Amino acid sequence: MAHGQPAREPDTFHSNLGLIERIDAPRESSPEEVALQAKQAPSFRSQPTTGESERSGGRRWGRSTEEKDVSPQSLEVPLDIENELSEEDIKKMLFGDNVIEEEPQPVEELPEKKKWIPSFSAKLGIGYSDNPMYGPYVREESGYLEMESELFVLRQGSPNSLTYLYLFGDGKWFDGLPEYDLSGILLAQAEHTYVTDDSANSFGLRLRHTYYDQAFDFSDLGLPYSMQVQSNKSEIIPHLSHRFTDKITAKIEVSGGSERFDDPSENNADQQLRVALDWQATEKLSVEGKVSGRTVEYEGRGRRESDGTPLPDGKLETEKLGLALAMEREFSSPWIKAIGVSFKVDQLEDNAGGYYDYERLGAGLSYSAKWEKWLLEVDLGWNQFRYDQRTVSSGERFDRQGFTNQLILTRSINENWDAYLKWNREEDQSNSRDYEYFSNFYSIGISWEQ
Repeated sequence: MAHGQPAREPDTFHSNLGLIERIDAPRESSPEEVALQAKQAPSFRSQPTTGESERSGGRRWGRSTEEKDVSPQSLEVPLDIENELSEEDIKKMLFGDNVIEEEPQPVEELPEKKKWIPSFSAKLGIGYSDNPMYGPYVREESGYLEMESELFVLRQGSPNSLTYLYLFGDGKWFDGLPEYDLSGILLAQAEHTYVTDDSANSFGLRLRHTYYDQAFDFSDLGLPYSMQVQSNKSEIIPHLSHRFTDKITAKIEVSGGSERFDDPSENNADQQLRVALDWQATEKLSVEGKVSGRTVEYEGRGRRESDGTPLPDGKLETEKLGLALAMEREFSSPWIKAIGVSFKVDQLEDNAGGYYDYERLGAGLSYSAKWEKWLLEVDLGWNQFRYDQRTVSSGERFDRQGFTNQLILTRSINENWDAYLKWNREEDQSNSRDYEYFSNFYSIGISWEQ
């Protein structure tokens, strides 16, 4: 979305306005998995609960949902009751064999009532940042108040359909930045999915709107200061999936979006295609491979030569191809709850002289441990960008690498309340001074979930 870089992807934000990206929300249960659970236990439908995926530096947002299963096996009748006398046996003992049998009365089955099941969570904390606007030149520290809320409403009814509404808000109020005292994101998403009777296929439609308001550094424009960025993006996402076996599922998503900024030159429209293959290799090991393609057409941003010289006509268009692989392994040990690794490769090309063309390599590592009332989560990320044509003042080709670290320690207070301690750090290293910065965010607070 920013000058000097392609528009950001739907689910993460990168610190440089030149490349603002959104990371995909942590994995949700697929529609066919939800429907299969509903078929297996029609009388004991699970209640959705809202989990949370912590965000880095107030700039990464997402959500994960997990469902608490209430299986019929957990409500089995004790075996000794099966050996008790039936009502018919008792009648024969009292009245003999000449018992007048009562004609059974037909029982009218009432239609199952469909209803909406809500799940709500909220978070409130205080924190401090040594560089909340990620500036390479101007570094302003500030304390802040952070707030977050999530509402997830699931429609309970037909086992062949899944309908939900999801609302999310995350914001920070900075007491040391009078000009940019408030930043955050608001997201609204609705989805309806139909699952076939055998749970092998599903297809549906997802609608999403995102409002974004955040202060960012504009150093890639040669301006050693920061300014506010506001945008509204609407997306429509049809999707379908097919389950080949109990362990292998393929998914396809096609999306079209339109994003509007305060600066009209940054307005753009994008189309994306994502194909994923999920493999549940073992009970505790899951693997996902993904191929994606994306095109972005800007309404006002001009094209550039490879040296950055603006071209007199034409609007910028970019095409991006990506490959990603993610694996997660769960463990029984409390000191290793789960370990995840991810790898990705992206290549972007523009329709001009290659000023925006780049290749990216990325890797991530996540670790979690849980004992008694404590939960520890650690996430590490690395990205390496190499540009094909773009150069810096020294004449070298522009390159940049970014590092992200996140540590969250959560302590359960009771069934609904938790306390948390969080640290996020982001750092960019580059052969261009405009792209070198680091920023830390520290916060402590409480969260509530119902």
